[in-house]
Amino acid sequence: MHKFRSIRNGIWLVFLIGMTVQAREWTELDGVAYEENDANDGDSFHAKRNSSKYLLRLYFVDTPETDQRYPDRVQTQAEYFGVTPEQAVEGAKEAAEYVRKLLKDKPLTVHTRYANARGASAMKRYYSMVEVDGRWLSELLVEQGYARVYGMGSELPDGTSQEKYWSRLRKLEKEAKEKNRGLWGVASGELDVTQLKPGQEVTLPRATMIFRSEPPHQVVGQLPAEWAVTLGPVSRPGFRQVTFTSPGGSVFTGDLQESALK
Repeated sequence: MHKFRSIRNGIWLVFLIGMTVQAREWTELDGVAYEENDANDGDSFHAKRNSSKYLLRLYFVDTPETDQRYPDRVQTQAEYFGVTPEQAVEGAKEAAEYVRKLLKDKPLTVHTRYANARGASAMKRYYSMVEVDGRWLSELLVEQGYARVYGMGSELPDGTSQEKYWSRLRKLEKEAKEKNRGLWGVASGELDVTQLKPGQEVTLPRATMIFRSEPPHQVVGQLPAEWAVTLGPVSRPGFRQVTFTSPGGSVFTGDLQESALK
């Protein structure tokens, strides 16, 4: 009787182990679409595939909270980047917008093991690796200086070990910090001018000379420090076109040296 019970228990043990392994296997979902939702942020967002809806949470990274509902968490995130909580929240909003623009209207490939990431939403949230344009979204966020290398990890769908991928992310983070990208730039007080986009409004860190956009590009004036300008395209090597309201109240377009934005 005891022998039969042991065999039966052994069979159940093998069955349960098999179920566990099966549950941990990656499922690849192609043709996934980003779905607009007010609760979306940099590392967590809604998505859909055919009639199925998902709430996805990225492995390996953590972007700051987009509000102050969890002040202790925001404080910890801010300290990681060396910024204020208010700056962390602003950075979180930029991260969410970066993800929205990157993913919208684009078919995504999502890999998930359906591990529960929990969260404040009543909808179950799953840890996932999201592939976009041949890159993992988690590393793109680190590369842009929007996410800290932190959280739940996993062996990647392609077999890359956790340890190797953690190492890769830390190298990308080091590079982002050195180049003052995202929140690292906020912390250092310097901007990575290569990341600035047309239409973005920036505040001049110092008094800045404005040049005529057309040849011979002579100086036409100077704007004081803390003056807001809206960026246009790169007009010539080392120069960026900007639109601004002059101290007299008129709207002008001119060029400034990109180095003046650092």
